[in-house]
Amino acid sequence: MRTITITPLKAFEISVEAEIISPDKFAPLSLSQIRSLSIWQGNRKRKLSDLFRAEGDDGPAKVEDVTITLQGDFSRAKRIAEGMTAGKVEAEGGVGMHAGNNMKGGLLSVQKDAEDWLGREMRGGKITVRGNAGNYLGAGYRGEKCGMRGGEIEVGGNAGAYLGEHLCGGSIRVHGDAGDFPGAANQGGTIFIGGSTYLPGAEMTKGTITVRGRARVLPSYQKMEIMSIEGEDFQKYVGDLVEKGTGELFVRVGSS
Repeated sequence: MRTITITPLKAFEISVEAEIISPDKFAPLSLSQIRSLSIWQGNRKRKLSDLFRAEGDDGPAKVEDVTITLQGDFSRAKRIAEGMTAGKVEAEGGVGMHAGNNMKGGLLSVQKDAEDWLGREMRGGKITVRGNAGNYLGAGYRGEKCGMRGGEIEVGGNAGAYLGEHLCGGSIRVHGDAGDFPGAANQGGTIFIGGSTYLPGAEMTKGTITVRGRARVLPSYQKMEIMSIEGEDFQKYVGDLVEKGTGELFVRVGSS
């Protein structure tokens, strides 16, 4: 196993494009080579060592054997673990926008909050967040037909608006509340919301959304039977009928 610890040298006033912070990028490199990697801050090209301290095991390793530990505040470091295929990235604080973009494998673990676009167009692997997540969690970037296609995302707190927009696969579990329009244009993924939300499943054609808290349901959903899920009663709906959808929406009885 190889462990590398990355620590910001100071708080960032200008955001950093940090897609190089990934097991895939670090695995074949020595610490000296990692410190020399190019990284953009705003419109300036810097070395990683200009902005971060990099310490840990030297010498190459297999991607799946690499763990990157992020110490300090990374909330203004974008695109961490972008496209990663294996290994682990463990953030002891928060992470910035677009963390886990196009992730295909491995584990991204965040102890505090994650900003917007977490797990954008994710294809595999797992993301866990102990705090809150921003808007467009697991969504597709503007113009993309699919957002998240596979893998798992779990959020211990709340999530923002448009959770799982254009979801095509995989599963998202939010233990707290979600903002407006979760699962908009869902095409085949699974979403669980432990708290409340507003207008889930707009334009959904396939997939499943379960809401344990309160939810305002669109009138374009057909009310079906009551179903028991893990010992609790949920009202089942099917829709979005405007899109001739066959997606399933479950809202806990007594919570809406």
